[in-house]
Amino acid sequence: MKGKALPNHIARKVVSAHQQGLSYKLLNSDIEFVGSGDLWDEDRADQALTQLSRLADQIQDQGERLTVNSFDRHACTILHRTLDLPNNLASSDGFWRWLAVAKFREIIEARHRDPAKTKPAHLRNYGINTPATNNRIAILWFRADMVYDPNSFDPYRLAKQPAHTDFWESGVIRHRYAWCRNLARTFVKFQYRDRSSSVAYLHSTNPNGVRSLYKRLRRLHATVSYEFLSEVELRQLLEDKSQDLTRA
Repeated sequence: MKGKALPNHIARKVVSAHQQGLSYKLLNSDIEFVGSGDLWDEDRADQALTQLSRLADQIQDQGERLTVNSFDRHACTILHRTLDLPNNLASSDGFWRWLAVAKFREIIEARHRDPAKTKPAHLRNYGINTPATNNRIAILWFRADMVYDPNSFDPYRLAKQPAHTDFWESGVIRHRYAWCRNLARTFVKFQYRDRSSSVAYLHSTNPNGVRSLYKRLRRLHATVSYEFLSEVELRQLLEDKSQDLTRA
């Protein structure tokens, strides 16, 4: 399938202009295309935007901020279910830049500008000057995709787990081992043992907590194929490799 994409320098120009209060309308000549075949239906992005805007309004009407627990854990399921992306577009940095800049700019600014609203969202949140694993829309989509469980009564149950931002971004999305979906799902269950709580098992930010486990898993992946291990074997591996680490 074919989709629209934005070069890095065009995306930077558009976002910088809007953040300075200027208008910048994307031209046809600004847009590139990735993939081949039928054009991906961008109405899906418009539908997702409508739902995300409604979610954001509901949260803010209650006097709350848009956070990883109030917004992200619900937004990720909306994006994954509504966008219905083929693999070739999901793997394209340019496509994610186009989505973030052309479709979800207002959502990104509302979620990621500083709390005092004096500074705009950093350009990395749009995947500008950085890989798609920093693009906020891509991060949310991958969060839902990596732990999607078709055998569960709610396939997005794990994606909606209240969890520390660093766990999703640094622990799962940015590591190659996470592409083993069975490990990603087991890791969520291991680190967050109470499905309704954001209390983690291993310390989230201590260098000797779960961050050490990320590194151990990455090193071990050079000799162990996680893809061939059962959930029981993966859970035991996580327990064994974390016995000496700091608990939350």
